[in-house]
Amino acid sequence: MKINLLLTFTFISIVIYAGIDYSTGITGLTKRDDGLGCICHNLTLTSSVQVWIEGPDSVVINSTASFKLLMTGGPAVAGGFNIASYLGGLNSVDTLTQVLFGELTHTTPNPFQNDTVSWNFLYTAPDSLFADTIYSVANSVNFDGIPNNLDQWNFGNNFIVHIIDNPVPVEFSNFTATVNLNNVQIGWTTLTEINNSGFEIQRKTESLDWMKVTFIPGFGTSTEIHLYTYNDINLIAGRYTYRIKQIDQDGSVHYSNTINIDVNVPAEFALEQNYPNPFNPSTRIKYSIGSKQIVSLKVYDVLGNEIAALVNEEKPSGDYEVQFLADNLPSGIYFYKLEAGKFTQTKKMILMK
Repeated sequence: MKINLLLTFTFISIVIYAGIDYSTGITGLTKRDDGLGCICHNLTLTSSVQVWIEGPDSVVINSTASFKLLMTGGPAVAGGFNIASYLGGLNSVDTLTQVLFGELTHTTPNPFQNDTVSWNFLYTAPDSLFADTIYSVANSVNFDGIPNNLDQWNFGNNFIVHIIDNPVPVEFSNFTATVNLNNVQIGWTTLTEINNSGFEIQRKTESLDWMKVTFIPGFGTSTEIHLYTYNDINLIAGRYTYRIKQIDQDGSVHYSNTINIDVNVPAEFALEQNYPNPFNPSTRIKYSIGSKQIVSLKVYDVLGNEIAALVNEEKPSGDYEVQFLADNLPSGIYFYKLEAGKFTQTKKMILMK
């Protein structure tokens, strides 16, 4: 009796489906409502046909994400499909798909490309936090226009989508600040970014409120890890506080934690011996400035003639290094002189070619 009922149901199903133009899509075939699959093409599913969905496994409540349905196997000439979700909404991306009765299906069989056929679609998360399911079924056909046993189909694995609350747009990690002489290197890492316009580095001191140092563009929406760095240079001695102002593409902002850093610049003026010495044809000269001053560093020959002006500008306190290139000068003894405020010092160097 059960066998007869099954055969009768199958026969009725075939008759019903036979009256439908399958080439423009059909719904009600997925496992969501115990659909029988693509029996209008073949009564039995075929495991050699593989059907699967690709896309994010988490979608923010009430937001829309892009997904893709793929199929391989079977005659692999063209393919059709049916997708349904438990509570989320489905929508078309292009003319290859259409929405019928709240489900998604093809508008016409889509040709295979390199043994695979695919369709893009949109999924909109509901307004409740839970795990939703996207159901799928697809058939691989020989595209002769006649449903028969030469066509093959299979269900896709149920695709679970976790509906999550609005996350923090950018997930920060490893926000650091390190001192190198009178420079501070700022660094931070993002694990994820959502609609991220970029970052504004802000700094304040004991006497000045928060001010913008620079802006660094972000990566929009990304699940990859990104490393950011910036050098804040030529600072005077003191305590600095840094933070990152992250700006969304819609203009909303979020702030990182703050970092305090002490910049300790030299308390004294000093001029070091050049290195290497003797040299040919270049050497490096280091000097230190204890306070903001107009700095002059010049090179003279043994007769007191000025050969080169290596530095002639105002500089904040800090340690500095310059290069002196003497490829156009003859061998001999030369002098270099540092003047900064009331500080003056002269040292000798030897060029040997």
